[in-house]
Amino acid sequence: MPAERAPWRTAALVSFFFVAVAVIVLRQDANWDLRNYHLYTPLAWLDGRMAQDIAPAQLQTWHNPIVDIPFALMVRAGLGGLPITLWLAIPSLLALYFALRLLDALLPAQRSRARTWIAGLAIMTGAAMYPGTAAIFNDHIVGMFVLGALLWWAQSQGRRGPFATWLPVGLMAGAAAGFKLTGVTYCLGFVAAALVAGPVRQWPARILALGIGGVAAVAVCWGPWGWYVWKLHANPLFPYFNQWFLSPDTIAASWRDSRYVPHGLIDVLDPPLRLLRRNRDYSEPLLADPRLLLGLCALGAWLWLLRPGAQAGAGASGSAAGGLSAADSDLAAAQANAVALRWPLLAFVAVSYFGWAGMYGIYRYLLPLEVLCSLLIVGAVSALFARKRPVVAMLVATVLVIVPTKHPNWGRDPFRTPMIAVKFPPLPAGSVVLTSTEHPVAYAVAFLPHDVPAMAVRNNFMDPQQCTRLQERVERTVAGNPGPLWLLRPAQPDAVADSRIALYGLSVSGACKPLDNNMGDLELCALARAPFAPICVKK
Repeated sequence: MPAERAPWRTAALVSFFFVAVAVIVLRQDANWDLRNYHLYTPLAWLDGRMAQDIAPAQLQTWHNPIVDIPFALMVRAGLGGLPITLWLAIPSLLALYFALRLLDALLPAQRSRARTWIAGLAIMTGAAMYPGTAAIFNDHIVGMFVLGALLWWAQSQGRRGPFATWLPVGLMAGAAAGFKLTGVTYCLGFVAAALVAGPVRQWPARILALGIGGVAAVAVCWGPWGWYVWKLHANPLFPYFNQWFLSPDTIAASWRDSRYVPHGLIDVLDPPLRLLRRNRDYSEPLLADPRLLLGLCALGAWLWLLRPGAQAGAGASGSAAGGLSAADSDLAAAQANAVALRWPLLAFVAVSYFGWAGMYGIYRYLLPLEVLCSLLIVGAVSALFARKRPVVAMLVATVLVIVPTKHPNWGRDPFRTPMIAVKFPPLPAGSVVLTSTEHPVAYAVAFLPHDVPAMAVRNNFMDPQQCTRLQERVERTVAGNPGPLWLLRPAQPDAVADSRIALYGLSVSGACKPLDNNMGDLELCALARAPFAPICVKK
């Protein structure tokens, strides 16, 4: 395969093409997280609602909203779904571009336009990459920073000093973790890579540069929110890790989502095999993807192809042919750089994988490794079949990867303008809106008047049977608020929700009013009050 002269142009074109196709096919985002907190929390922070509201977005009310502020402001401005989706697609675009350039750095000898296009298809069709494109999950933001850091490191190896190489890596890895704490697993991966990426005498410089960059990025990308939550709840990670911080606003628990966390060594090791069949072991919706298993095999093949003996043999044959041209010299340097990346990349993948499996086990959070596996599959095949129909071999491998893949359905809607619009009827002075559901309704709370608080009676965070300071505030409000109380709920209420509000002496009074809402069917119900025995508030 003839190598191209400007590979970045092909990588950019491939990235634009596949992301544009995904945007058109997928349409605008409407997932559970968007309806729950990605819109509510940034606007509530900007509007000063966080001090008066109580957990309307459930446990996720306090997730870092800094990166969601542009999205929330665009929604508030009434922009349509298409321009907002294009904005949300930027991290996906950059993640794919960085991945394609990384492929050329890891396997430079077989670089070609055909390989870039095929790799783009293999990457873009992953079970994490495709359905999360232009979505508000922010996993693609983590992927963008992690893959950008990998690319910078791969291109800097042997060309820049330890500080110039690892300080930017630390900045990008720290930004990934600062914007979304699940990115911390890849920070651990970069620490492992830095430990083996070069001479031992430079180890302190590499780790120091990585640490300085990481701390600085976390301070910028998470620090303002962490400080705000600390002042509000005496826990900068509220409500997480409250067994250490002991904020009185919630129980002394970690609040860790342990649904997908492995319970033994076999559970840690078998995700690549279990992902071969459709299951819900690592996700709420069904998914399947062979990329992790095949990608780890491709990683082994890559390590074998770049073993020192193979490179020495190739160099000897080139010398025997009569010396190296300038192009051959550049390729030899690129190959030597790829050889130097072998063990650090293996360390990064291993530590990142075990960190993901041990802490989360949620497949979406594995996106950077899924992308890395995808490009390694195509890259390894291009090298193994370099002398015999490499394009056909790469296409066959890509088809074999795509066919068994099952993309999870996170929820999409047709494009509309405005993307999200909710209109409440006029509410009397002193009104308080209550919620009692684990369905996501907080996106509507973002459209409430600023002087109308929203409080959760019961959801995946609030529980009338668990006495905390926030629970006491809810009870005092229900018992003593002089104005009317309203219940915001889905149009199809459930008996469990009614039983929850009954604990507070509340019941729906009269007919409920449907909200003018283009995201779903919600209604607002007037509540009647009766005396009730306080659970947490002492008489």
